[in-house]
Amino acid sequence: MFTQKMKLSTLKPFQERLLKGQDSSSGLINLFQDLKIEIDLPGIDETELNLSFSDNTLKISKKVSADGETLQSGFGGLVAESAKTKVALGIVTRMAKTDDTVTIFGEHGTGKGLFARTIHQQSSRSGQPFVCLSCGSIGKNGAKEQIIDSLVDVSTGTLFLDDIQDLDIDTQRMLLKLIHNPVEQKYFRLITGTSADLDELVRKGAFSVELLALLQGCYLELLPLQERKEDIGPLVTYYIEQLCQSKGMEPKVLSPELLRILETYHWPGNVRELVNTVEQLLMTVQEKKTLFAKDLPAHIRIQTLKSSAAQKKGL
Repeated sequence: MFTQKMKLSTLKPFQERLLKGQDSSSGLINLFQDLKIEIDLPGIDETELNLSFSDNTLKISKKVSADGETLQSGFGGLVAESAKTKVALGIVTRMAKTDDTVTIFGEHGTGKGLFARTIHQQSSRSGQPFVCLSCGSIGKNGAKEQIIDSLVDVSTGTLFLDDIQDLDIDTQRMLLKLIHNPVEQKYFRLITGTSADLDELVRKGAFSVELLALLQGCYLELLPLQERKEDIGPLVTYYIEQLCQSKGMEPKVLSPELLRILETYHWPGNVRELVNTVEQLLMTVQEKKTLFAKDLPAHIRIQTLKSSAAQKKGL
């Protein structure tokens, strides 16, 4: 919360006139009727704020729910309508208050990087770097150099190692040593992402049991989009609004049939595919105000028709 003192110098002439009986209170009322307050806080929606005015002080604070959680659906692109996604948002808020390691499990495209970044942005390290390193892109020969470079870049911020299951066992052991001996003794926060069962990889000898023990501070699971259908409509609406604003396009209206198809489609690429679909949809419709099912990519319409036909046949 922050407090901004209002400058009341413009009211002094009215005050003097009122004291001298030269004016009525209507002039002052008219001034306040025309008063406009503009709030520009990037990343924060006006619905997340409380405004109050007392003792010549305008107070602007972030809304807090009854249980003390401040992170709400829509913050930073994290949209939650389904119960399980709301639980995930609650975990994000709680983990942002700690320095514990977090392992985020989910299929590709479920938003592991977005959740990791939000934990960082909500934490006391938000002013420090957030460094994302995709372990799948680390070559065995230059692995040590890439990891050391990331540790130098992250300083005392947050390091997000995505697809950590892709590291070979030797690189995992090397990573473990580097973590226990931070570069220049700078201690950072570690968050990892994985689409694999790390316990199963340990049993197969493909993952370090010591590294797994280090990563088990908190486990956050993100469900595939087809298992949280309630989130699809709000996600589509959110990203269409965001993209229309960024591209300078007029707001769009979604037809019921278009939403029905999007909620029926199985989304193998999860949220990442949904965002790409929204971008393609807006490129197709251009200045049209209403979006219809025929505007969707052909493969989505065809796959949805096939799924509907199979359901009718009981397949």
